[in-house]
Amino acid sequence: MLRMMRFGLTQLVVAWIGVLAAGAETFAKGLEDMPPPAKVVPENLEKAVATPAPDGLTPKPADVAPVEAPTPADTLKGEPAQDASVETTIEEAGPTERFLSENIVIGTSLNMVWPTRNGSGWKASGTGRTGSSDLLLGFNVPNSAVGLRKNKKINFKGTFRYNPVVVAGTYEGKPYRGSWDGYHAGLEGHLKYPQVKGMTAVAGVEAGLILVYLDPLDDFEKATSAESTGLIFTAHAGGDWEVAPNITLGPRVYLGFGGFQNYQLGAAANFAF
Repeated sequence: MLRMMRFGLTQLVVAWIGVLAAGAETFAKGLEDMPPPAKVVPENLEKAVATPAPDGLTPKPADVAPVEAPTPADTLKGEPAQDASVETTIEEAGPTERFLSENIVIGTSLNMVWPTRNGSGWKASGTGRTGSSDLLLGFNVPNSAVGLRKNKKINFKGTFRYNPVVVAGTYEGKPYRGSWDGYHAGLEGHLKYPQVKGMTAVAGVEAGLILVYLDPLDDFEKATSAESTGLIFTAHAGGDWEVAPNITLGPRVYLGFGGFQNYQLGAAANFAF
């Protein structure tokens, strides 16, 4: 009897263990077949990551203004497009600058000169031809000052001309070398000559003073009378062509008479401010 009870209890334990093992296997298989849980993504997660919340420490990026693309016309001209908001300012010339540009002219010339002084004992050596250059300052004179009405074709300039001439010769049979420095003041007329394109005819008169500076070529005492000064009156004529804005070139002929005779042929250049 006791043996039968032990056998029955043993069978009951074995059966219970089998049931537990089968349940565990079924539960494990059910876990494997179950789908994984769905991921929950916040609606504004992407925006929240792209734009961090302001914390008061991170600087805000500067606003970038849109840049206008150049127009085809600007591209063809090869010039960058200009912002219409940028104002272009042009400085006006002051009264002094305007006066100089409208009234003052400076000039110079290179010349061949035949200087003589008859009746004074001076004789030029060789052919008497020598060279010189001069410096001229001109300023506008109103037509009314010479008794004429205002005219676009003709205008006048007052002139001052410094004209040193290198000389060599003899005085009372003694050789000298030096210069005759001429200071001339006058009036010059300019007439536009339509027959020749771009040409302006020039003519004028001058009154001047010649200062003589001579050095003896031998060891002898220089005569005081050799350096006596004298007056000269000059008439001149020529033409000007404008080769660049405010720059003219042209020939000049000067004929001087009086205490000195000075025949001069050269080319002049004038420059306006």
